[in-house]
Amino acid sequence: MPNCPNCNSKDVVKNGFIHNGNQNHKCKACGRQFVEAPRQKLISEETKALIDKLLLEKIPLAGIARVCDVSETWLQNYVNRKYEAIPQQVNVSAKKKGRLTIQCDEMWSFVGNKGNKQWIWLAIDVDTREIVGVHIGESLRTRSAKALEFFAQCLSSVCCCLYRFLECI
Repeated sequence: MPNCPNCNSKDVVKNGFIHNGNQNHKCKACGRQFVEAPRQKLISEETKALIDKLLLEKIPLAGIARVCDVSETWLQNYVNRKYEAIPQQVNVSAKKKGRLTIQCDEMWSFVGNKGNKQWIWLAIDVDTREIVGVHIGESLRTRSAKALEFFAQCLSSVCCCLYRFLECI
C-alpha cells in the first residue's frame, strides 16, 4: 500500500475505483482520498495562450475543448477564473468641461420571440467613442417626450446632438 501524500501515514485502505478504473485509496489518519499514480494532464502555457486567442474569436467552448484536447469542465473553470480576475469596477476618465458632442443611434432585436421587440438607444461621445447614455425598452421614435427625457438624463452640460433618426422631434 502507498503512503498518504498528505500526512505520509501508512494507515491506508483501498476505497473503490475512480472514473477511469484506477484504484482509489483512503488514509485512515487524515481522511484524504488519493490515487497511487495519478495521470493528471498538465495544460501547457502554449495551450492556454491558444485558448485565450480562441476565446476572443467567440468560438464555442465545446469546439475549443475539442481543438485543444482539454475537458470542457477544465475549460469552463479556466474561463471562470479568468473572468473573476478581471476587475468589475469600470474606471471612467475625467472629462474636460465644455461642449460635448454626442451621436445617437438605435437598434432593435427580438428577445425570446418575435412578439417581444426591444429597442436599444445609445448616446455616444463623438470624440472619445464612449457611451454616455443608454435606453432599453420601447421605441423612442413614437414618444417624443420620452426621447427628450432620455437625452436630458444623458447630458449634464450643453450638448450639440448629431442624430439621424429623430425626425419627429
